[in-house]
Amino acid sequence: MKLSSASNKNIILILITLIILLPSCVSLSTHEAVLGSRDSLATQNDSLRGIILSKLNNIDGLSSQITQNRDIISSLQSQLMESKENYRNVTSKMTGESKSLLNQVERLRAENIDLRGEMGKLQRVISSVNEQLSMRNSKMDSLKARISEALLGFAEKGLSVNVRDGKVYVSLSNQLLFKSGSIKIDKKGKEALADLAKVLNENLDIKILVEGHTDDQAVKGSSHRFKDNWELSVLRATEVVKFLQENEVLPQRIIASGRGEFMPIDTSGEKSGRSINRRTEIILTPDIEEIFQIIEN
Repeated sequence: MKLSSASNKNIILILITLIILLPSCVSLSTHEAVLGSRDSLATQNDSLRGIILSKLNNIDGLSSQITQNRDIISSLQSQLMESKENYRNVTSKMTGESKSLLNQVERLRAENIDLRGEMGKLQRVISSVNEQLSMRNSKMDSLKARISEALLGFAEKGLSVNVRDGKVYVSLSNQLLFKSGSIKIDKKGKEALADLAKVLNENLDIKILVEGHTDDQAVKGSSHRFKDNWELSVLRATEVVKFLQENEVLPQRIIASGRGEFMPIDTSGEKSGRSINRRTEIILTPDIEEIFQIIEN
């Protein structure tokens, strides 16, 4: 059914009237509540927008920090790789050095074993030598005592017996043996040497050195047949050696030596001092061949 134009106009007027009258149907309070809700939502929206912006800024900062941390991690990884490489190199080097040190230790251990063996041998040699030296010293002390006892009667005439450096020194003054400038042995001197020869023949393993000594005065008078004090000291020592040989002391055991004026006892230059220097010393030395054999073996 078709409507007429008049009818259409009426309908339009009715709609317009409804549209105009419709707002007047909502209460004022409801309208204000709606406006308040809108404003509150707008405020909340602004607040959320601010929070979102702040978070976005934080995200940007964190992104920058993450980038820095990645750079640091990358640098640390590079350092770690370098440290691992250095560790491998050092470990390899230490392994080589350790092997070398172990070889040295083994060699030193072997050498130490050899040295201990040699040390043991040396200690046994030293012990044997000390034993021989102790026996020698004991023997020389006994020999000194025996000679001192045998020659006791000549002590006041310039005879003395001492032990020095493991040797027995029998010192006879020229007052007892020789007249001034002479090489002929006096009677008393011969008696003393004869008693000494008896003791020497009881100790056949003792070596004998006869040393002649003079003072520092030049030879005078009839002594001009001697070139100097050195020759005089040698000839006097030779006379003593010959006399001992005559008293059955084996010549193979005896050595004659002259010292002239060059080994004085007294250097004061006094007359008494020169008298002390004019002497003949008979030095008795134990045979140390056994000691040398111990050392050589």
